[in-house]
Amino acid sequence: MASMVIRNIPDDAFERFKKRAKAQGKSAEQMAREVVIETAAPPRETLLKRMAEIRAASKPADLETTLRFMEEARAERDAGPAIPGLDNDR
Repeated sequence: MASMVIRNIPDDAFERFKKRAKAQGKSAEQMAREVVIETAAPPRETLLKRMAEIRAASKPADLETTLRFMEEARAERDAGPAIPGLDNDR
């Protein structure tokens, strides 16, 4: 993972930032990391375009296939313990 050093932050701005982070139960570093990640996220339009591309490339499933997949998933779920690791009597 990358690292970053930010220089020349005004003292008063940094103090307010630290107080805001503390009020949210976070460190200033964690809050700064979240801001960078959020700011660097792809624009909504890019995500919507990619979703449309995936949708266009996907073969639609007919109702019979969809129902079969759902039944298989339910059977697999019901075959296991209700609470994995705690309910091992099945």
